[in-house]
Amino acid sequence: MTSLCHIALSHDSGRKVPVAELGGSHGLTAASAKMYDRFFGLQSVLRQNSDQTHMLGSVLQKAVASLPDQGQTPGVLVYCKTQTHNTQSDQNWLRRLADAAGLAHWEVHALSMTSCASALVCLHFIQSCGTTAPVIVLTGEKAFHPSVARLTVGLLAEVPVAAVLNGGPGSWRVRATDVRHLPRFHINPEAMDAQDRSALQEVYAPELTRFIAGFLEQHAAALDPELVFVPHNLNRPLTDALIREFGWEEQHHAGDVTQIGHAYCSDPFLNLDAFVQSRRPAQQVLLLAAGTGVTFATCLLERSTVPETV
Repeated sequence: MTSLCHIALSHDSGRKVPVAELGGSHGLTAASAKMYDRFFGLQSVLRQNSDQTHMLGSVLQKAVASLPDQGQTPGVLVYCKTQTHNTQSDQNWLRRLADAAGLAHWEVHALSMTSCASALVCLHFIQSCGTTAPVIVLTGEKAFHPSVARLTVGLLAEVPVAAVLNGGPGSWRVRATDVRHLPRFHINPEAMDAQDRSALQEVYAPELTRFIAGFLEQHAAALDPELVFVPHNLNRPLTDALIREFGWEEQHHAGDVTQIGHAYCSDPFLNLDAFVQSRRPAQQVLLLAAGTGVTFATCLLERSTVPETV
């Protein structure tokens, strides 16, 4: 069974930029800034001063240091991202990043086709493969341009995270995962024709609700009645509706949408770390992520009996 051993973050990096100051990076006007605050509770977005290589390299080094043998055992590094054009892939950017962290003998891969759901999709793949080799899931992106820094239902943040799987005793075990695609809506909403955009708005919430309900039904025997729901930092009105639908008013842990924003693929790990820091005693958490495309992904984690290190 796949174990989650460590989440590496840079807690002291970055700056929370008020929404009113995001005109250049996120293409906001004074009116749209007020709209994001009013409807989605967004007051600031976390941005990093360093470039993408340094931003990701800092958490990758921490992840490698957490491994019992500091990465000597061969493993796999997977960079999960939303943007398809944000790295110099033609210059072996990811390979060089891994080599600089002492992982020259590790395989490297990137996953972007499932957008912001990619980190949980990666966990689903790893769990399905049944591999016991160490894996580092790297997430976090620079918001290079307003076209990829602003969504209709949220604003994108720059938060690097490196999650270590199967790297020694784990604090969490992956009990179950699931992924669902709605292939009709593979085009970004801004580029859809009016008919598809209208259809997406009509089916998105019901399909997401059905996806979660199906997961809960399929894994009912393994569920702890006191599990805690940990959603992504996106579309707070819809998230609130899901919480009400499943009666999780007292059984959820929301990320800091107000001050951080939506951190691309980093949301699940960022919010899980915040849940751990809260010291709530729940034995299970249900992570949720969604990506344009459309992809829904979920992961049920259960605490291990080893001392907590995540």
